[in-house]
Amino acid sequence: MSRWERMRLELDGCAAVAAIVGFAHERAALMALACVVVETGPARVVFDVAGPEPLVGAFEMACRLGPAECLVPVVRCLPVAGDDGVQGGDGV
Repeated sequence: MSRWERMRLELDGCAAVAAIVGFAHERAALMALACVVVETGPARVVFDVAGPEPLVGAFEMACRLGPAECLVPVVRCLPVAGDDGVQGGDGV
């Protein structure tokens, strides 16, 4: 069983926003996480991510490392209020 977590991930200073968005969606799919783009700008992208707590943490680390063409100098992780709780195991 894993604790469910929702997080807002703000990435600032990225020179290749399209690359990081594609990278993030691929990683979220691999980890079976919900991932929604909330905002994009010339050097900024914001995601809302939800799923098991360990995988949300792994997603954050993957985005910090990013694709080779997109170093992300500023990463902020903010909790998102919502349905936190225990998921899995007995279907709860």
